[in-house]
Amino acid sequence: MISVTKWIGATLALCAAALALALALLAPGPINRDAPRDLPWVLPDYHLAETHWEVGEDGKIYSTVQHFFLPDISPKMVSWFYRYLPISTIEYRGISYPLYHIFHPTEHGTLRVLEPASDGSKGMGLGAMVEREEWFDSYDSRGAARIVEYSDGGFLAIPEVAGIPIGEVRHTFKAIDGGTQYRVDAVIGSDLPVIGPLLNLYLRHRVFHPEMMEQWQRHQVEEVASLHFFLPSLYAQRKRGEAFILEDDR
Repeated sequence: MISVTKWIGATLALCAAALALALALLAPGPINRDAPRDLPWVLPDYHLAETHWEVGEDGKIYSTVQHFFLPDISPKMVSWFYRYLPISTIEYRGISYPLYHIFHPTEHGTLRVLEPASDGSKGMGLGAMVEREEWFDSYDSRGAARIVEYSDGGFLAIPEVAGIPIGEVRHTFKAIDGGTQYRVDAVIGSDLPVIGPLLNLYLRHRVFHPEMMEQWQRHQVEEVASLHFFLPSLYAQRKRGEAFILEDDR
């Protein structure tokens, strides 16, 4: 029995080492970081938002971000914004930027649709596979996710690595007091037998470690809080198609 236990332990250790090596070899190089954008607003102190994360008994990470209230913005407006986010441009001070670059002034790289929505519509929608490159302070973050739910009330994204689901990120938009209450609930980890616990261990210690989690939640709060500075203006221009203009009010 002891020898069998040792054999199982050694096998799991070998699998963990092989998984770590494979992930390291597959990992691309550093993200090419664009210059910060000088936008006409100041991001709020993220410490004032309600955020929480913990590691569950199953070894997966559970994260919650209750964003600042978005006054004068409806859930329909937020849903529209995300649909056009990967495919639109916005002109500011005579320079055309990807709309994604306005969503955060310093930490957004690229956002693109790898596979279209199931109904063939443009942008982010039900069934689409969306790929992103961004960073949270000194930590690069890139990945792809399948959109498995999409409506005016929010959407559900399933992140994948090499075709393996590694959790879920649910965005919920709720109309309240003339604005929108926006919440994000995320689960990071896998339920796969044998490899799942090893993958979860790797994700907790090499990717979504405590320092990374703090910066990721900080980033989420900042980007969503910026919506009330420009989304009403963008939504008023929605008949323009996929090219918008941001006025400089300073």
